[in-house]
Amino acid sequence: MKKEFILKIDDRGRITIPKEVRELLKSKRLKLKIEDGKIILEPVELDVNKYYGIFKKDIGNEDIDDILNKALAEVLLNDKQGKIF
Repeated sequence: MKKEFILKIDDRGRITIPKEVRELLKSKRLKLKIEDGKIILEPVELDVNKYYGIFKKDIGNEDIDDILNKALAEVLLNDKQGKIF
């Protein structure tokens, strides 16, 4: 299946990828390559398994949402006390 699309580059250098193309890609990340004066966009699949074990923090049975809420509360408290920035 070969399809072609004409895309416009806006004044900020952005293009909009048509919905039909985005649905075919099934990826939110693209790799852009330039080869022989041509732009090539390829979908990038994030393989989360390759990051397994990279983070050394063992949270045990604690809920990740609880951890994030505690961290956010701490940041907000420190910000109010002028300890951040």
